[in-house]
Amino acid sequence: MAVLTGADGQLLYGTTAFAKCRDWSITVTKDALEDTCLSDTDRTYVEGLRGTTGSATLLYDPSNATANKFLNSILETEGDTEEITFKMNRKGYPDGGGTFKCTGFLTSVSPSVSVGDVQAVSVSFQVS
Repeated sequence: MAVLTGADGQLLYGTTAFAKCRDWSITVTKDALEDTCLSDTDRTYVEGLRGTTGSATLLYDPSNATANKFLNSILETEGDTEEITFKMNRKGYPDGGGTFKCTGFLTSVSPSVSVGDVQAVSVSFQVS
């Protein structure tokens, strides 16, 4: 039986792998738009637009230029539209796993202090 896990996954920014994902999650939502008419007794709805957000805990080397560019993109006002790719580790599959690719931007960055060369940071992002 194949098991999907975020452990040991990778994060690619553009085409460069710069971080390991300790964990990550994606949330897809869809708006419910009311289309009730004046003479209706009950409210009715139709499907609206989808939106996708996500979060991840990354392990990275702070001396890596790509990691710094990605994490500092939250400070930019122009926005960065490079493709972000999350690679899952799918144990039991010969190809090593599946991927989730998106373009978007960071909405939060929460670094934590740790001992050693590898740093952990929690990020949230909005898919566009």
